[in-house]
Amino acid sequence: MSFKPNDSLTEQIARFLGKQIIGGDMQPGERIQELRIAAELNVSRGSVREALLILQRRHLVDIYPRRGAIVASMTADDVRDFFELWFVLLEQAVSHLAHNWQNDDLADFFELMTALGECNRNDDLDGFYRHGVSFLGALYQHAGNRYLAQTLHDLLPLSQRCLFAILRAGKSRIEQTHDFLDALLQAIIARDQPRLCQMIRQFGHDYSQLAQASAMALGADAAHTQQA
Repeated sequence: MSFKPNDSLTEQIARFLGKQIIGGDMQPGERIQELRIAAELNVSRGSVREALLILQRRHLVDIYPRRGAIVASMTADDVRDFFELWFVLLEQAVSHLAHNWQNDDLADFFELMTALGECNRNDDLDGFYRHGVSFLGALYQHAGNRYLAQTLHDLLPLSQRCLFAILRAGKSRIEQTHDFLDALLQAIIARDQPRLCQMIRQFGHDYSQLAQASAMALGADAAHTQQA
């Protein structure tokens, strides 16, 4: 029996479908048609199934016996539960970075804040979203605990879904997020642990409320579409 390294095809399919779910092109409750996707992407149905298993682990799809895969729901309760966990973990990661950063550890954050500021000024939602996700990824790399970092990484697609839903609500949300990340970086530089904890908890609460409202609106739209 010979060892065969995993092909990256399933991951590419998972990223492709995940992007559609995060961006709202595939709606909560929508059935994912394996044969159609396989034909569109010119891949095997088995590869699509493996990609759906990846998305299930990332909380973007639900898979049911005899029903197949559907886009996972994002109810207000789902959002609230997720944010309670996400920001507890995020607080630990940020606190570790603030306590332990050295030399050039913050260089990537300075570059990202420059890019975020430019996107904010130009009303570039897509660019702001991409750099915001990169900012999160950079934070996770400094979590100081591999299990914590892996958990945050596994939750990243779900956090992307919530982040995109909030940011597309308008310019004020982009500005609010930019101001928070800028203040967060300043507190990290100052190693101000109490301020960091307070900021993250308040922002987590505010963002949770916004995401819950977005989930409720999306659920209402989906219900209306199904009735029509």
